[in-house]
Amino acid sequence: MLDKLAKLHKFAPAITFLAMEIFALMAFSFGDSYILYGALSLALMLLLVLFNIRQIKVDGISTIAFFLFPLFLFTLLVALGIYSKAHLIVKDFNIAELIFVPLGLLPIAFSGYLVTLDKSFKIQTFLIVIYSALAALTLVNIIVNLVNFGAFYTVLYKGYHMYYRGEPSSVPIEEMAYTLQGLKFVEVKMSQYVVNPLLLLTSSIALLFIPFKNKKMFFLFLGYSLLGVIGLILFPSMIGGIFAIIILLIDALIYLAYKVKATRKPLIIILFVLLGLLALALFAFILNYQSISSGFANFIENNSLLNRIFNTNRYAQKYSPLITNIFFDNFLGSWGSHSAFQDVLYQLTGSFIFDNVPTSGVIGALAFIVMLFVGFKGFKSYLSKEKEDSLSYKVVLLAFTSFFVIFSATLFEREYGVFNNIVRPIYMSPLFMIMLFMFTYVITKGKMSEPKKEEQKEENKDEQEA
Repeated sequence: MLDKLAKLHKFAPAITFLAMEIFALMAFSFGDSYILYGALSLALMLLLVLFNIRQIKVDGISTIAFFLFPLFLFTLLVALGIYSKAHLIVKDFNIAELIFVPLGLLPIAFSGYLVTLDKSFKIQTFLIVIYSALAALTLVNIIVNLVNFGAFYTVLYKGYHMYYRGEPSSVPIEEMAYTLQGLKFVEVKMSQYVVNPLLLLTSSIALLFIPFKNKKMFFLFLGYSLLGVIGLILFPSMIGGIFAIIILLIDALIYLAYKVKATRKPLIIILFVLLGLLALALFAFILNYQSISSGFANFIENNSLLNRIFNTNRYAQKYSPLITNIFFDNFLGSWGSHSAFQDVLYQLTGSFIFDNVPTSGVIGALAFIVMLFVGFKGFKSYLSKEKEDSLSYKVVLLAFTSFFVIFSATLFEREYGVFNNIVRPIYMSPLFMIMLFMFTYVITKGKMSEPKKEEQKEENKDEQEA
């Protein structure tokens, strides 16, 4: 049977082409159905396995095991958690969506490894497909907002509200926009609209690495970047402006690390110091809301500055309900009792750092962080040792994933409908699925470029003999 299936490998390029079509649907958010994305991901993985079964190796799978295991743990806790059950009862989700949390995310992540077995898969083509779909969606959204509101409406109509069935919108006009959701246009929060233009802007890093003589690719990525800028300028917002600056900062740091090698180590040290300080502040914030640390909480409350930072400002009040007594009440995602479903029917904050606690518990939230760490660690070998992919496309993958993680950790709205009840946690986002694919692709390609221990020994022996 294996010999017969091995003959299918010659048709693997057709499956790779199908994969590109699936990614185009995801990036364009066609259908706006997580069940559709999950089913396509599962089907794609099965086809890639079937058509590349002879090329699959145990050591290849082991390279992404450290990424897949925390992802599996996270998805399992999400699918079985009380948060999901509560929203299932009020029909925010359905049972098929919960089933496809693990059955959709794990296959798309595993597909990142499987496509590396087929030499016809080109990362350049993949990025063109993703950014072209995002460009098409952004262009459609720009047109519909120009028709309904006009250019610069966020400034011209500042403080105004829309009315629907006699009720004013939950946010003023300058904080909302129209976007294509499936096959219809709906009013969403501005933080949902700016995602696509900002993702287009992440392609700007390629302009610093693509030789100008390669005019076709240079102007293509220039077009993506300009369309992203236009989408942000025509409907200006503080959210779009801040994250556009963050993207430009990411571009500058990547370019600096590439051009001046002496800056790489200091930049890495600074990055880890900042992450360490952030982790320390987060730990202190969490500890402040645990019943077992009443002494620490009293110390914070009695200090006016610390009390303002950890208790009384709007961000602390927004995030604190999600982390109160989490080590006792929500260690495995059991927020409240099974009979008190109203305890979990609250508004999501837009930060996976806090939203993952009620959805998958402390264990799931930590597994999610570990998964991201492993994913970004894979870029080390991919950028320095992998030789097949062009550097200009490697840095685009790094910029895309870096921005998406930063945005998701701060302001990726999960309940973004203005007049419609739309609940889409990060793990039900097609963009999140694309990011998972990027991570496993990067990990696999980077690991494939590393010499085996036996090969390394032979090389060292040859060098010594020489």
